[in-house]
Amino acid sequence: MRLLLLVSLIALALAPPAAASAPPTASSSAEWIEAEGGVLSGTAVEATVEGFSGTGYVTGFDEAADSVTITIPDSPGGLHDLTVRYATPYGPKQTAVALNGTPIGEVALAESATFTEATGAKLVLAEGDNTLTFTTAWGWYLIDAIKVAPSAPPAPGVHEAEDGVLDGTVVESSVAGFSGRGYVGGFDQAADSVTITIPNSPGGLHDLAIFYATPYGAKTASLALNGSGLGDVSFPEHPTFTTIPAGKVLLRPGDNTVTITNNWGWYLIDAIKVTPSAPRGPHQVTGALTDPAATAEAKGLMRYLAENYGHTILSGQQDQASIDWVERNIGKAPAIGGYDLMDYSPSRVERGTVGRDVDHALAYDTRGGIVTLAWHWNAPSGLIDQPGKEWWRGFYTDATTFDLAAALADPTSTDYKLLIRDMDAIAVQLKRLADAKVPVLWRPLHEAEGGWFWWGAKGAEPAKQLYRLLHDRLVDHHELHNLIWVWNSISPDWYPGDDVVDVVSMDSYPPQGDHGPVIGPYERLVELGGDRKLVALGEVGSIPDPDLVRAYEARWSWFVTWSGSFIQDGVVNPRDFVHRVYDHADVVTLDELPDFKKTPGDCTATLRVVAQWGTGYHVEITLRHQENSPSAGWQVTWPFTNGHVRHAWGATITTDGTTATAKNVAWNAAVKPGESTTFGYLASGSPTAPALTCAIG
Repeated sequence: MRLLLLVSLIALALAPPAAASAPPTASSSAEWIEAEGGVLSGTAVEATVEGFSGTGYVTGFDEAADSVTITIPDSPGGLHDLTVRYATPYGPKQTAVALNGTPIGEVALAESATFTEATGAKLVLAEGDNTLTFTTAWGWYLIDAIKVAPSAPPAPGVHEAEDGVLDGTVVESSVAGFSGRGYVGGFDQAADSVTITIPNSPGGLHDLAIFYATPYGAKTASLALNGSGLGDVSFPEHPTFTTIPAGKVLLRPGDNTVTITNNWGWYLIDAIKVTPSAPRGPHQVTGALTDPAATAEAKGLMRYLAENYGHTILSGQQDQASIDWVERNIGKAPAIGGYDLMDYSPSRVERGTVGRDVDHALAYDTRGGIVTLAWHWNAPSGLIDQPGKEWWRGFYTDATTFDLAAALADPTSTDYKLLIRDMDAIAVQLKRLADAKVPVLWRPLHEAEGGWFWWGAKGAEPAKQLYRLLHDRLVDHHELHNLIWVWNSISPDWYPGDDVVDVVSMDSYPPQGDHGPVIGPYERLVELGGDRKLVALGEVGSIPDPDLVRAYEARWSWFVTWSGSFIQDGVVNPRDFVHRVYDHADVVTLDELPDFKKTPGDCTATLRVVAQWGTGYHVEITLRHQENSPSAGWQVTWPFTNGHVRHAWGATITTDGTTATAKNVAWNAAVKPGESTTFGYLASGSPTAPALTCAIG
């Protein structure tokens, strides 16, 4: 195992050789140790190739055991950087290396006809004398000298993975760019892990970053803090080492541990870094919808969600049978009912399915609940329909031959027309909800970046194109304006654009027992939406603990627990835990929802005294709003205790002895975004400068 020598074989093999350096001068050679002064075995000292230092160099590495052993005298011990002066006039080569008699790996020597230097390797030296032995691996190279220098200390807050406790994993060193003494690989079995200690912490909330490489494609790891689950982190594909934010960790005073466990493995972990978190600032979510023609009910729901964002989290449950189970066994119903348009997919309907979920959604709205819809879209064609790939699994990539990219590339093709057919069929069901004034948290093409559903199987661009096509078909063609569009992937490469997304979300299925705040994905979603979009958990297996959600400042707007065993088996979500969640002060349940469809929007109102005389005055009030659609009515109130309103125009004004209330008239109810309307009145008494309160519908 390469536990001590940390050299990048890839980097040394591929890096172009440096220009031949002059032999070290007396002043620069103080740290160089000449190879010709070492102990030779089957090798020889020569001096025919120019550019060497000292009296010559060692060559003759042509038999398996040929070697030179160089002594590093009087070392203080510790981690050191190694530099090797060498030449490879016969092409790239490799040399085996042993430190103090223990084999520690091989060094790849890039081709160089003249002497050059190879850097990037590290050694952990013992105090006193040490020996470094170079032995033929792939021979016919020349070794001139070596130099060791103390390695720079790690950056503050950086903790090396190779110093952690390994369980089924190994320390390696063959991929370029790692820090410290190496990195941890071998994540190929379910329980493989590395546990890294963060010593002597002052405690508190810290940002966590992970230094990783994924030479075999995008991967996922599961995290735990001090033995408790912290959710998953997704590693985008990156063949060399890079850094990714992994959310926050709430450290206790003293020592803490972070465990990284194989989830979707074959990745490399170099180090972690923790830094104190800055206080989270106010969010920039306004509640404005992307659809300028959004219904009053959709605007009301979105305003409610925006007002609630960062204060509490809405409970949700997928599937009517599971909603009923929660209500019977927990004693409360979720604020959000999750439903699916799967069985309305034409390729399922033609095989006999009958959708019921729109009926359930209409009923839940009648109870005052919020409706969210997903669509497990059975592929329009190409259903394989064989054992394990049955037609009813037709939303999975492996159960259909439907090629989304090819369909989108040819709008005249049969498959493109089938896409439109399916969208039109779903529009019929969504219109039933629109006609009943039901706003919908609409989450189509969910988990696209995972690739396991056909709409994500051909990559990001076709998925984004399909999403925008669906948006255009439903909003512009079918004029469905009751939809709040929820995007359900984290990667920026997959994001279809701010103009067609109202909420960003992800689905979380951490390991059993992990009720962490899912903080890493939350941070990435905030960044994805520029902190201007609501952030939600479209689906969860394990419900996040509300106490941890608050402690980590993870402002999830809502969660929807998946159906069946995820909520009912008492294992994924223990019964007492579900009780605690639904009874928590930070969790909104059905009985706690307001009349969210009528949530007013914000506007501004300013008052100007136009004229004043002994017994009265003339006032004008101007109203403006910044939402992206016209208001559906407005109201302005202000303190009014003296006098009475004699005449008003542009508004209907009433008073009750303490407050004046102005409401729009028919012709000025719809104030366009960025525009204004002015009303006025004549009143007795003396004018004041009251605080105005403004709301729009």
